Amino acid sequence: MFGRDPAAWSLFIAACLGGCGPGPALEPGSEVETQTQALTEGAPLTTHDASCLRLVDQNTWSSAVSNMTAVGPALGLPAILGDLNRAGPVLTASTRPPATGYKGGFRWNDGDMATTDWIPQALTAGVSGSTNVAIVSWHYAPSGTDKGVRLSVADISDMSGSAINYRHVLLVRPTGAGQFTTVNEHGGGLAWFGNYLYMADTSDGLRVFDLTQMRQVDTSTACETQVGKVGSVWCAYGYKYVLPQVSAYTMPSTLTSPCRPKFSFLGKDTRGGTSAVLSGEYCNSGDAQCPYDGTTPGLGGRLYRWPLDASTNRLKVVSGAVVPERAWVMNEPNVQGVAPVMTSTATTSYWLSSTRYNGALFKVSTSASRKAFLSGSSQWAKMPEGMHATGSGTNLWTVTEGVSGVTNPATGGRVVFFVDQAAVD
Repeated sequence: MFGRDPAAWSLFIAACLGGCGPGPALEPGSEVETQTQALTEGAPLTTHDASCLRLVDQNTWSSAVSNMTAVGPALGLPAILGDLNRAGPVLTASTRPPATGYKGGFRWNDGDMATTDWIPQALTAGVSGSTNVAIVSWHYAPSGTDKGVRLSVADISDMSGSAINYRHVLLVRPTGAGQFTTVNEHGGGLAWFGNYLYMADTSDGLRVFDLTQMRQVDTSTACETQVGKVGSVWCAYGYKYVLPQVSAYTMPSTLTSPCRPKFSFLGKDTRGGTSAVLSGEYCNSGDAQCPYDGTTPGLGGRLYRWPLDASTNRLKVVSGAVVPERAWVMNEPNVQGVAPVMTSTATTSYWLSSTRYNGALFKVSTSASRKAFLSGSSQWAKMPEGMHATGSGTNLWTVTEGVSGVTNPATGGRVVFFVDQAAVD
C-alpha cells in the first residue's frame, strides 16, 4: 500500500472523505439514491467525480528484473519479431467481416481460429524499430490449471501480402530469484507506451510488463505441462518466450464500491499534450451490473484517464499515489474497448467497442449523443474487443473474440482488422 509515507496516507484519507460518485460526497445511507439516478443509453458521456480513487505503485521495477536474471539474457521485441512462427492469412473481399470504412486485416491460423482453450481479448499497437507491431492478449478459458494470459506479437508492417506472421508469448510474474508463475488474469485490456505494456487487472488496477525483458525458455515435451523452474530449465507450458511483469499499480484494499471500479479494458490516448492510459468498466444488465447503473442496469460503466509521465512512460505519482485526471460515466452497456478520436485534440471524445447488439462501435463525447455502427446492420464486426487508434488519425484497429463455434472470419470468426478513422468519425 502506501508503506510508511505519511503524506501519501494523508492524501488518500482526505480524498476518500471527499466521496466518489457522479455528484457531491455521499452522506451515510444515500448510496441507494445515487445508484438509482436515471441513465439513458446513448446519452453523452457524463462527468464523474473520481476524487476518491487512487492507485499505488507496487515499485517492484528493479527486483522483478533482478529475479529474472538467472532465466537467461534479456531479449527485446526485435528478437521476437525475428522469430515469428505462425502465419495468419490476410483477409480478402470474401473472407472479411462487414465494417464501415474497412481497409484491411487478417485472421489467425486454423488452430488459433478453432481453439476453445484461448480467447482473444485486447489489442494495442506500436512501432519497434521500423516494424509496425500489433499485440493481442488471449485469456485461458478451461477450468482447472490456469495458464494465465498469452500475447500474440504480430508484424503488421505489410498488409498487402498473403499472410501476417506472429508468435505467442506467455506472460509471467516473477516470484523470487529465478522463479516465476503465470499471470492469472482475464487480459481484457492492453496499452503500449515506450518499453512498457500495461494490462488491465480486473479487480485491482494495472499490471506493467517490460518489453525489453523477455526471456527464452525450454520447449521440450516435459515443459508443455509446467511453468517456472523445473530441474535445471525454465518452462512456460511449451511457449518459447516469456514476458515478465515488472510492477503494478493497485487500489488500496480500503477502497470499496462504489469508489472501487473494475479495470475491464484499456486504451492509449496521446491527445491534449498529456499521454494517458485509459481504463473502463464492462457492465451489462445481468451478471455484471455496476454501481451507477441507475434505472437501466448495464449503463453505469465508468471511463478513467490516467496521466503518464512522458519521461519515464510510467504513471504520474503525486504524494505516493496516482489519481485519474478525468472520469466519465459512459452510458453504454457491454463495453469491451476504448480508443481516442484522434481527429480531435480535446480529450472528451472516444470510440467504444461493445458486444451490445452482438457487436457495435460507438462514437461518444461529452457534447453529443452517440453515433452507432452496428453488426446487425453490416456496419461492424461481431463480438469486438480491444481497439487502438493510430496517432496520425488514419487507422482504427480492433480485434474480435469470435462467435462461439464460428471459424469463418466473414461471419463471426476471430479477426484483427482496421478501418479509416474518418469513416467512423
